Amino acid sequence: MFTFMKAIIICILSCLSVFAADTNDIRVVTWTYKIMPEDSLATVEVFTRGGQTNLVRNTQTKDGVVLSRSQGFYHNGTEVGSYMYQVGRGPDITSVGSVPGASCYFNIAFDSSSQPRSAHIMATNFVMLDWFDCTNGVFYPTDSSHIREANGRLPKVSQPH
Repeated sequence: MFTFMKAIIICILSCLSVFAADTNDIRVVTWTYKIMPEDSLATVEVFTRGGQTNLVRNTQTKDGVVLSRSQGFYHNGTEVGSYMYQVGRGPDITSVGSVPGASCYFNIAFDSSSQPRSAHIMATNFVMLDWFDCTNGVFYPTDSSHIREANGRLPKVSQPH
């Protein structure tokens, strides 16, 4: 019975990620597999915006408790940054990184209690290329309209004649 309940919970969580994704041009594919011998579950979620991968989330759980989560942020098919954390196996660890040599900027904004609030991928002229909101350490692509609004607030640069 417990295994059946676990399967139902996994299906519900998989569906929630679809609902969390915006209905405009965000798509997500989710799959789960068992990790042996520690008897934990790994869930992989691949988010795309306009057909391009922009977020890959790997979550490892055991008995419903998150042990680790890594989230890779992508632009034009290339990883530009990551946010990872691990709990329950020694000291809790959080890591943020950007990929050396990336053609764009990657940053994460934190609130006053050091919790991540959002992540951004920006061009060198500060045009927002992608944006991810964050709740409880879980990032998800924001609505494309928010990206357009943010870019609309940038000062217009006059073009040379």
